[in-house]
Amino acid sequence: MNRAFSIYLDVLRLFAALMVLFAHWAFPRFTGSDHLWMRHHDLGGDGVVIFFVLSGMLIAFAAQKRADEGPRLFAADRLSRLWSVAIPALIFCYALDLIGQRMGPDLYAAVGYTGGVSVEALFKGVLFTNQIWFSDAQPGSNGPYWSLGYEAWYYLIFAAFFFAPKTWRWGVAGGLALVAGPKILLLAPSWILGVFVWRAIDSGWAAQFGRAKGALLAVLPVALYLAAHAANVHVNLYNMTGNLFGDAGMRMLGFSDTFLWSALLGPLMAAHILGMAAFLTAETKVPAWVDKSEPAIRWLAGGSFALYLIHFPVLHLAAAILPGDVLDTWRQVLLIVIPVVVAYSFAEISERRRPALRDALRRIFTQSAAKPRSKIPLIEP
Repeated sequence: MNRAFSIYLDVLRLFAALMVLFAHWAFPRFTGSDHLWMRHHDLGGDGVVIFFVLSGMLIAFAAQKRADEGPRLFAADRLSRLWSVAIPALIFCYALDLIGQRMGPDLYAAVGYTGGVSVEALFKGVLFTNQIWFSDAQPGSNGPYWSLGYEAWYYLIFAAFFFAPKTWRWGVAGGLALVAGPKILLLAPSWILGVFVWRAIDSGWAAQFGRAKGALLAVLPVALYLAAHAANVHVNLYNMTGNLFGDAGMRMLGFSDTFLWSALLGPLMAAHILGMAAFLTAETKVPAWVDKSEPAIRWLAGGSFALYLIHFPVLHLAAAILPGDVLDTWRQVLLIVIPVVVAYSFAEISERRRPALRDALRRIFTQSAAKPRSKIPLIEP
């Protein structure tokens, strides 16, 4: 993975986080009807699919790079990535909710939060069991937290397949998939495609396209994506799903109710990344303006997980506190600025502190593996 392609992936990661932010900012309770087109086109859901494809690709890259370290250290790395932001976010966001819900209860009623702290939601959030099967344990107003309940299981199932002996891998991975349940599995194809994207890049297959074909492969999926949205393909697929499953079925599907559209968007995203990989592979030197922008890009992308995970509770609190009307331009601008400023401040004490948590978890997991197993005496029946 060369430098130019790595920078591009960071730009894409930041772009996906901003898609989710703006999609939530466009809710009528925040900005009235001024930006409903973002809601109509479900930019937030599309941003999550981009995250899933990127995640599958980067996890496959990391697993291959450190395959000799084994599953324990892989687990330490993955948990540190999630917990470094997830656990502080659970605490921080509930603190915001307790304040904001008293000031603007109608805002919070829209996401089903009526006050207090749910111990169950906290417990499930820490263990990432908040979305298994047909459950939906949302921690306060933090709607975006749902995707971590998918992502963690994709990590786990992938690790089982990657590290387990060949004779066991399908059984172990299949067993974990059964525990995760159908809702999580419905969006798994996008994540799995990311794994195949990395394999195509690592094998050199993507580079064989060359710059011209790579550029075409990068641009064509974007054009098809825009055309599909213009033709309301996403809406038609959603309605088709609703007709098939009914209202009760759609409630059970939860955030997977757009799985048909995701099944189309995932391949488009995977093809786009492959095209960019082919186009940028020959780039031995990045343009001067990109070179100068790299520190800012890396820094912004390095806080994108925090931005994704806490912007919604911050948005609710800011909307509850700020005076004025939802259509006031100054208020709408502040409702974008405040979550961004708070999120990047939060990233300094969470996401950017991940190395310390990773080192601690690696020590714990290494020590637990090194401890001799004590013999357990047999108990007669």
